[in-house]
Amino acid sequence: MLSEKPWKLMDFLAVMALLSMLLMLGVFSNILSANRVDAPVDVQSQAVNFAVSLCLYGAILALVHLMVRNRESNWRTAFGFRSTRPFAALLMALGVTCIVLPIAWYLGILSVQVMDMLRLKVEPQKSVQVLQTSPSLGPQVFLAILAMVVAPVTEELLFRGILFPFVKQQGYPRLAMWGTALLFGALHLNLMTFVPLTFLGLVLAWLYDTTDNLVAPIVAHSLFNLANFFRAVWEHPSM
Repeated sequence: MLSEKPWKLMDFLAVMALLSMLLMLGVFSNILSANRVDAPVDVQSQAVNFAVSLCLYGAILALVHLMVRNRESNWRTAFGFRSTRPFAALLMALGVTCIVLPIAWYLGILSVQVMDMLRLKVEPQKSVQVLQTSPSLGPQVFLAILAMVVAPVTEELLFRGILFPFVKQQGYPRLAMWGTALLFGALHLNLMTFVPLTFLGLVLAWLYDTTDNLVAPIVAHSLFNLANFFRAVWEHPSM
């Protein structure tokens, strides 16, 4: 069961403001990329995007660190890193990932079928499009680092590490689980992956609530991204 966390209303509002900013940046980026759909993937531009992403994620980590310090706490206490059963949390993360993956993939297939029925444009995430169109190894390496290391850590800190426990501690456990999961799915700005990622968000919240150790959802998130990365590469062996 999830232990008491130090987060206050200001922390919640700060994270929501940050996610709103990221959402607007994502929409703006999608609009710009839509105007150059046929543009080839350039290694240099991807390197710039990678550097910008690292700076952004670094700023998020710095913000989280300030929140922890302002609450006179530490990372081990605030996110359960002091757990006495770390190996059990890791094993649970591995087992949960093995169960979640085929379900999420099936939900993705259903989402595509529903979008086809509604005559909506089926388009994979921008990162997957880069993997599918990039003729060089550079962009793939950049995306691998972001997807398997950087994104799981920062996203879990925000969604499961801060938002989920704060809302739950206000007396709304269902809202905490469903609200963070829906927000997590929506923030990726892709109809094709909204349902699978919302499902993943629910599982990751349950995993944190069960283990009281944020390492578990971070590892599960990373393994999920790893599997999808290799799936995208496998489906396009010409890369």
